[in-house]
Amino acid sequence: MSAKAADVVAATLRRRIILGELQEGDTLPPEGELLVDLGVSKPTLRQAIRILESESLVSVRRGPRGGIHVSVPRIETAAGYAATVLEYRRTTTADLFEAAAALEGPCVAMLARSHTADQIRQLRAAVANEAAAVDDSQRLVLLESDFHRLLIECAGNATLRVLCEMVRVVIDAATRRYMSVTRPAVHGPAVAAGARTHRRVVDLIERGDADGAEALWRKHIRATAAQVRGSGDAEMVLDVLG
Repeated sequence: MSAKAADVVAATLRRRIILGELQEGDTLPPEGELLVDLGVSKPTLRQAIRILESESLVSVRRGPRGGIHVSVPRIETAAGYAATVLEYRRTTTADLFEAAAALEGPCVAMLARSHTADQIRQLRAAVANEAAAVDDSQRLVLLESDFHRLLIECAGNATLRVLCEMVRVVIDAATRRYMSVTRPAVHGPAVAAGARTHRRVVDLIERGDADGAEALWRKHIRATAAQVRGSGDAEMVLDVLG
C-alpha cells in the first residue's frame, strides 16, 4: 500500500465533500463500488477512509445501519483541535484574550464601516435579550458569548470568523470556569457591565465610528481577561480545559 496513494484518494473524497457532491449524512457507496470508482486497492481505500475519519469528515458505523457517513467541515472541529494545540504549547489565558482582542477588534471596525440596517436590528435584538436577562448572570454570560459571535458573523469575513471561533471556544470555557469559582456578588456586576458595553458598541457601529468601536471592544475584552485572571483559578489554557 502506498501512503501517497491513500492521500490522493482521501483528497478526492475530501474535494467531493467540500464541493457538496457528498452531503452531510450521506453514506458512501459500498466498498466494492468505491474500489472500482477510485481504481485503488482495498488497503489504500481503507487508509484513505482513516485519514478522513481523523479529520472528522466521515464517521464509520458498525451494525445493520452501518457504513461510512459524511460529515461536513465545521468550525467547532477546527476550534477543538486548536484548543488542543494551545494546551500542548502551554498557552496562557492572558495570551488567549489578547489574541481575541487583536482578532475581534478589526472585525468590529469593519462592521462599523460597512453594515446594513438588518444587521443593526439583529445586534439591537441581541442587546435587548441581554437586558432582559440582567438578573440571571449564568444566562446572561451565554447571551454575551452569542453576541460576540454575531458581531463576527456580521463583519462578513469568513477567515476571521474561523480564527475568532478557534479562540472564542476556549475563552468561553475560561469564562464558565470563572463563573463557577466566583460568587454572584463578584461576577454578577462584571457580566452586567459587559452587557452595557455591548449596547454602547452597537451605538458606535451604527454611527460608523470604526475607531471608537474597535477601541471600546478591545478594552472590553481586556477587562474580561483581567476579571478571569483575577480569580487566580486558571492561568493556563491547560487549566481551563483539563
